[in-house]
Amino acid sequence: MKIQLCMGSSCFSRGNALVLEQLESLLEDEKDIQVELIGHLCLGDCSTGPNVTIEGKLYQKLSAAQILKIVKKNSLTAQKVI
Repeated sequence: MKIQLCMGSSCFSRGNALVLEQLESLLEDEKDIQVELIGHLCLGDCSTGPNVTIEGKLYQKLSAAQILKIVKKNSLTAQKVI
């Protein structure tokens, strides 16, 4: 699963600092979740941050808890396909 996280100052201050922290914790705890985590300086829509793309789909204004649910759901879906 490919996750792109906006690390720009606007998104970071709006919550992506916590999103990153929670994602790192999840990946340490859940070794079976395969993730490519990529940081970007800007995903281009600062006013709707924090911005994260997961498998090419843009998510905006989501909390760290919501992002974790999406990652876990996408991980389960990917495991069923395999």
